Amino acid sequence: MRDERSLLAKWMPQLDVLRGLAIAMVVVYHGIFYSQTHQPGRVANEITRATQVGAMGVNLFFVLSGFLITGILLDAKGRPGYFSNFYVRRALRILPAYWLTIVALVLLHVVSRGGVAVALTFLANTNLFAGAQKYLPFWSLSVEEQFYLAWPLVVLLSSRRALGWLAGALCVLEPVLRGVIRYGFGVHPVLVHGATFLIGDNFAWGVLVAMLVRSRYGTVRNARVLAAALAVIGGLILVGGRHDGLLQGSNVAEAALGAEPFELIFTAMLLGLLSLHRSVFAGPVFRPMRWLGDISYGLYLVHTIVFAEYDRWRGHPGTYHGGTYFGDFGGLLMRLAVCVAVSCAIAWVSRRWYEEPFLRVKGKLAPRGGGRDDGRGRRRRGRRGFACGLRGFSREVPRRGSCRLRYGITKMCLRGTNGEVTDLIASRRIEATYGTSGTLSISV
Repeated sequence: MRDERSLLAKWMPQLDVLRGLAIAMVVVYHGIFYSQTHQPGRVANEITRATQVGAMGVNLFFVLSGFLITGILLDAKGRPGYFSNFYVRRALRILPAYWLTIVALVLLHVVSRGGVAVALTFLANTNLFAGAQKYLPFWSLSVEEQFYLAWPLVVLLSSRRALGWLAGALCVLEPVLRGVIRYGFGVHPVLVHGATFLIGDNFAWGVLVAMLVRSRYGTVRNARVLAAALAVIGGLILVGGRHDGLLQGSNVAEAALGAEPFELIFTAMLLGLLSLHRSVFAGPVFRPMRWLGDISYGLYLVHTIVFAEYDRWRGHPGTYHGGTYFGDFGGLLMRLAVCVAVSCAIAWVSRRWYEEPFLRVKGKLAPRGGGRDDGRGRRRRGRRGFACGLRGFSREVPRRGSCRLRYGITKMCLRGTNGEVTDLIASRRIEATYGTSGTLSISV
């Protein structure tokens, strides 16, 4: 039977799973390979070298950003508050935790004045204040912010066809441009892979997915076929280039194509997970990855600080990069476990009690979605019925009559023309009735 369901939904747990994977890759990379690139024992050395791929977790974040941001902008195009809503929502999501991290870095004497300057101006990915002591994770956040600054205007001024051609051109031309800049002008590899205008293909792959799922070609079957093709191509490039210095950072192949196979594989993963039913990812099996995805922003901000403070506590200040863990693989794993636990705890507390209030405010100041605002930060729905949106499940409820739903969930959200009920805790039979009098009644 042909699967006609949409690839998009109000809540997509697949994206939380991918965020969880991305942050796990980055943290493990920083905890092992970035701290000690090799070990004397064969098994320990192979495990250490394998964690090098974790550096590509940032590229997965970029692909996801291209997908999500482009989707938000396409859905908001032509509506009032296109720019203001977007930037207010981004600011409330990013700046509170970001500024708090900068304050912590200053108090801990981790960054210099130049490092603070490039952080506040989102220029940490540039060569500005080259001698300044900067905070490592801020380079990718600077790339994201520069993307946010330019992309809304590009989407607004471009037709869908032009936007698709632009994204496709970025996917093809950016690798060539990286090779030319690296070996034609002798630019350092760190700057090549950190400059927003040279790594736009990461975002562009996500842009193409966002456009595909909103087109008539965005079917489950097409998503799966394309995902398989991209995964095969990316895998072949990765295997074929392994012996040609593709991951060594030492030749033109790496400068141009080092990230390309991972971009293809990450795009394939995004398409593949979107093609699967949301209930697959809404259950307890993927709950840890969803939780990691939920706290991924805070975890990304603090984990490097925790690693550095752990080394300081152990009496090895400054050993975070190229440290003294050679021959002490067990100590390195212990360090990783302790720092991950502490970092997750800090990120969870931040997400729950510090970031969450700002996220609730952004829904009132800059509502997103169709319809008109009702004056309380909510969107008014149509008159023919109301959507009953469940995590991992959705059903259109008739205007008159009842709809009984039984699904293994922990939260539900009912939205009607005359009322709204949110965060109703339920894991059993639910009855929603829209009576002839126009009133909404719910029984659990």
